[in-house]
Amino acid sequence: MSVPPSATDQGNIHWSREETMVLIELYRQHPCLWNVKVDMYRDRDKRAAALRQITEDMNRSGTTVTTSDVKRKIESLRNQHRRELRNMQK
Repeated sequence: MSVPPSATDQGNIHWSREETMVLIELYRQHPCLWNVKVDMYRDRDKRAAALRQITEDMNRSGTTVTTSDVKRKIESLRNQHRRELRNMQK
């Protein structure tokens, strides 16, 4: 991951498959972001801290991203997952 994601005109970045996999692994380590059954899921401060931690970890690994980039990518992945589940149910 020596090359940072490339920016597009809209401010979105292109994530490589490797960067996406790293993000998913970091996301899994923070259940307060995805597990509605844990109390911390409802704690905005804990969720914001988890997103900042993911951003810092990504930046330490050589990827230059902002918290907004991370939030946008997570939202995109979750939407994609929901679409796939919906298509499987048809």
